[in-house]
Amino acid sequence: MTQFTTEFHGYDRAAVDKFVQTANDDIASDDPTRRARAQADAQAVSFRVTLRGYNRREVDHYLRRIAKGRPDDRT
Repeated sequence: MTQFTTEFHGYDRAAVDKFVQTANDDIASDDPTRRARAQADAQAVSFRVTLRGYNRREVDHYLRRIAKGRPDDRT
């Protein structure tokens, strides 16, 4: 599982964790429909900002990688 830095005001951790787990499962799937859905969802998702949430920049960068179909690509 990807780990994000926690900060004073950041994205809701539970919502991000749930989304990332589902998206990673879909990207790893052999089903092209699931992979396409994960990529589209990564472009459309938004998370609420909470106290002690995940670093927004890190999560946004990860979402861009999912949208490209390459969540483990560090670029």
